[in-house]
Amino acid sequence: MDLLEAMDRRHAVRAYTDEAIDARTCDDLRALIGRLNAADGLGMRLVTDEPDAFGNALLHYGMFRNVRNYVAIAADQTKDWERRCGYYGAQVLLRAAQLGLDTCWVALSFSKHQAARHAGFDAEDKVRFAIAVGHGVTHGRPSRSKTYGQVASAEGGIAVPTWFEHGVEAALLAPSALNQQRFTFRLEADGRTVAADPGIGPYTRTDLGIAQYFFEVGAGAHAPLVWR
Repeated sequence: MDLLEAMDRRHAVRAYTDEAIDARTCDDLRALIGRLNAADGLGMRLVTDEPDAFGNALLHYGMFRNVRNYVAIAADQTKDWERRCGYYGAQVLLRAAQLGLDTCWVALSFSKHQAARHAGFDAEDKVRFAIAVGHGVTHGRPSRSKTYGQVASAEGGIAVPTWFEHGVEAALLAPSALNQQRFTFRLEADGRTVAADPGIGPYTRTDLGIAQYFFEVGAGAHAPLVWR
């Protein structure tokens, strides 16, 4: 499936079967993770057949069950780290969906210490997020979403191009902490610059990073898109 189909298919899945992820799929994900880490300096690692990070039921906001495979995302506090985690992690999330896996973006409901230990991170590498991956008991279901008009605007009454509309519609498919979707996108008067605002609240900058990547996919490779 292409990325647009993957975005539409992807829903948060919190319960997984015992079916292993095949070696070819793991190799594909690790190759992408390696390229993204090299490009941005983040630390992302795929961990397979490891139950400890999601093994404590007391941590399980959202009722996670049988998560044995995940991508651990580590970052220091260099500039814009929160948004970058979301932007690059979203690319792994969608690639996993393309490969037929179910996923869930996770901020709190796992042991970051155990994830760091099993991923082999150094002591100074701090795990911030995880992406649960695997074969879901179900493929999940759509979450409640805001409308286009609640998150999008254009300056000066300019005609809104199709690429901007498609970008916003794609961003509304992105995972968001507590499903808050506090981000907004404003098309500026030049018709090509998009001002992105994370809003106020927990994890909103990371949510914006995820939504920005979804927006770019929806807008298309030929959109005259400039971020501000």
